[in-house]
Amino acid sequence: MKDIYYEESLNLRNPVYIDVRSPLEFEEDHIPGALNLPIFDNEERKEVGTLYKMVGRDQAVLRGTEIGGKRIGNIINKISELKGYDIVIYCARGGMRSASVSSLLSALGIETYRIIDGYKSYRRYVNSNLSNLKIKPAIYMLQGLTGSGKTDILKELNFSVDLEGMAGHRSSVFGGIGLRQNSQKYFEGQLFWKLTDLNNNPYILFEAESRKVGNLHIPDNIFSQMRAGDFILIKTPLERRIDIIKKEYSSFRIEEIISIVNSIRGKLGNAKSNALIELIENSRIDEFIEILLKEYYDPLYMHSIKKLNYIAEIENRNTKDAAEEVVLCIDKHYKKLQSGNNFQLKYV
Repeated sequence: MKDIYYEESLNLRNPVYIDVRSPLEFEEDHIPGALNLPIFDNEERKEVGTLYKMVGRDQAVLRGTEIGGKRIGNIINKISELKGYDIVIYCARGGMRSASVSSLLSALGIETYRIIDGYKSYRRYVNSNLSNLKIKPAIYMLQGLTGSGKTDILKELNFSVDLEGMAGHRSSVFGGIGLRQNSQKYFEGQLFWKLTDLNNNPYILFEAESRKVGNLHIPDNIFSQMRAGDFILIKTPLERRIDIIKKEYSSFRIEEIISIVNSIRGKLGNAKSNALIELIENSRIDEFIEILLKEYYDPLYMHSIKKLNYIAEIENRNTKDAAEEVVLCIDKHYKKLQSGNNFQLKYV
């Protein structure tokens, strides 16, 4: 067994990361590609942690050994089946969970690496690098009213960063419907690795977001660089916007919709809120969306949209066609920038 820091593990030829933390810890965030082989389940971890705080370390270790002993054989068997890999074990802080598994593997003649400080070492690496990351590619931003299909366009392009997908939220008051919001730690990790992967590209594309995506926030360093990029306006007919939103929110609970409408009643007013609730209760979805767009979303965002300067305006009547126009626009603009000429494009 050899103890190494996370950044050292990146130099291994073919690492496979084994996360022996509980499922809940793993779900919150983990090293990308890691396998979760937990020594404790969520309740057992809670029990051992409570013993440590209320009774003391010795009792917690004894109980942890009793619980972990039931699983550790199965964990060892699964790890021993991994051939041709550099086995890297980690837990929360590089403590007894990873030490016990690594020691047993070493006793069986299986060479392993154990991450010093565990997940904390990985998290420290992400934090440090993300806060200092300079986005090298030219930055382009898709702007447009709610339902204009910006996210669908992003998904067509391999040089884009889908912040909403990483966050597990569509970045609006209704944006959490049918989704599970990821943790801030997971969001930052995904963002860091995506930006690292794209950082040798000539250009990179984001969807214009506010600083917050649901309950998560875009790191200040990244957000400030995004806002300094060049903007492209996506203009989509109202009928198509309604269809896009209806497809995106195809699975919802009426009670959840009503609750959200009531939460913005102060902005909509009682009459509009009651009308919206009546529409959704009677399954008049298109009318519900149209009123919500005209009376809430468009007035909310129109002012900030009008304040920006755009290198292009692209009409979105078909996602693939709009995505192709975005590529043409960006490529032409980038080449002009490289030649030192400023210009204004209009695609309508």
